[in-house]
Amino acid sequence: MLCYSQFLHPVHFPGPPRLSAVKMSCFAQQQTTATMPLSSSWEDIKRTEPIVKMCGITSAKDAETAAKAGAKLIGMILWPNSKRSVPLSEAKEISRVAKSYGAEPVGVFVDDDTETILRASDSCDLELIQLHGDSTRELLPVLWKNNRIIYVLNAADDGNLINSPPSEEFILDWFLVDSAKGGSGKGFNWEKFQMPLVKSKHGWLLAGGLHADNVCQAASALKPNGLDVSSGICSPDGLRKDPERVYAFMSSARSLSY
Repeated sequence: MLCYSQFLHPVHFPGPPRLSAVKMSCFAQQQTTATMPLSSSWEDIKRTEPIVKMCGITSAKDAETAAKAGAKLIGMILWPNSKRSVPLSEAKEISRVAKSYGAEPVGVFVDDDTETILRASDSCDLELIQLHGDSTRELLPVLWKNNRIIYVLNAADDGNLINSPPSEEFILDWFLVDSAKGGSGKGFNWEKFQMPLVKSKHGWLLAGGLHADNVCQAASALKPNGLDVSSGICSPDGLRKDPERVYAFMSSARSLSY
């Protein structure tokens, strides 16, 4: 079944809900900003919370923290120019830990060639390949048939898309909308952004400057199928993940339902 941008793919997180000040704030935000999608079949669509992808994971320990907290996608940067880049040996261990907790490991590639991407994917036992950068996105016709793809769309500060979705012949697993410079911790204008109508198996992920205190506002405005966070759950060093921030983000995400 294909998923259009206004439809949701149901995923459930285990464990009882916990009410907190953050969750109550999120609930209030939903009540004032959420809008009903323009779909005649909305009553038949099960209300669900968005899944969470935690990205920029640099160690197996952080992968375990993220997966235990409830993240369903564990992203690692395999682009050597990133401060959060990990070697293939560490990426393989991150993948192993993620899978042991039922999460899916994602390799993030920026302007890499086909051979580099496929070799890393095979070596690290990745489940999904995330394509950043024009030259990497141009490899989609070669990669998509035998690989699960997260295709990145970048939005300018004003909320306008910088690049366009690929042809509809490519049915991808996910689209991901990020700010102009992914991993910077900066967002874009959520109120003005409009997700284009795209076909994918699971929907789309929202990224760009998200953290526990603003994710409800962003998600209520755009209703993405998933949320992608990296800088917003980091320790002060910008590399390691802060368990307290990880769980605070998950608490906010679990308060969402649309």
